[in-house]
Amino acid sequence: MDLHASRGGGASSGTSLAGRVIEQLALQIALARRVASYDVLYVRSHFMAWPVTWFAHLCGVPVVHEINGTPRDVVITYPALRMLSWLIQRSYRGQYRRAAHLVAVTEGLAVWAKAFAGHDRVSMVSNGANTDIFNPAGPADAELAPFVVFVGGLVAWHGIGQMLFALEDPAWPASVRLVIVGDGVERDQLVRKAGHPRLVYLGLRKQAEIAPLLRGAVSVLCVLDDPDRRSSTGVAPLKLLEAMACGAPVIVSDLPGQSDLVRRLDAGLVVPMGDAAALAAAVAELAGDKARARAMGLNGAAHVQAEASWRQQVSRLHSVLDQVAASRLARDAP
Repeated sequence: MDLHASRGGGASSGTSLAGRVIEQLALQIALARRVASYDVLYVRSHFMAWPVTWFAHLCGVPVVHEINGTPRDVVITYPALRMLSWLIQRSYRGQYRRAAHLVAVTEGLAVWAKAFAGHDRVSMVSNGANTDIFNPAGPADAELAPFVVFVGGLVAWHGIGQMLFALEDPAWPASVRLVIVGDGVERDQLVRKAGHPRLVYLGLRKQAEIAPLLRGAVSVLCVLDDPDRRSSTGVAPLKLLEAMACGAPVIVSDLPGQSDLVRRLDAGLVVPMGDAAALAAAVAELAGDKARARAMGLNGAAHVQAEASWRQQVSRLHSVLDQVAASRLARDAP
């Protein structure tokens, strides 16, 4: 198995649009040199992946796409590409129609993918957490305590503005800091707030530094927005599962997927999307009831360990890939 990835990361890395285009082109060239030797090509869906997926198709190599969102995500993140939205849409549709299989991370995305691609070669395998790293054991960061934390890409639908408005709401506890970890196109909102006494922006951090922050938090925030209905097909963020795996109670916006999970497990609180006052009140509620917050955190950790670890999700994904590889062998048999 080979892994091919751009060095600069995705939209959450802070890399410019031009830089990401160059990285993608270099990645395509490197991958095209080896694609014919693979049994299956597994692609984290990207509109710029069409050259290598087309080449794989010509070589008879089946392609499986992992779908984490819809084509809307591209133009929401990079509004300058809006004039090319028709081309981006065609790129995704063409790739999905040729695909041997599609793997969506939510049930809503699976339904959307079937309609968009025009076939039923679609499975749902949700995100999972690496429980070797993200678990309730180990050190908890107490240096900034008490604090709530957001970890992830600073992109248009991650609710950065809502968090900052909530920080100014009278209900927000005066002693609780808001810690933000990550980078991306919404970084300027945080730069403008530099010097705020309760805001701590840590920028990018290594994965080994994240788990202690999650363990030490009053709560972990996952208050996604729904610009242009990009989240209406459901969300299952990796950051949410990693927070739950660490035993942290979570506060999530009321979107399909994540809100259903949190309510079912009693793993945190659900707030209306974009409601800064409700977010501030939820932070105050968990900060003021440590016993309840701890119980919620343990509920989430037990679920991830039993149902949503990397081991469970990789096993499910392997079943899909084995089926695709077996179908190719049957097709190529004399």
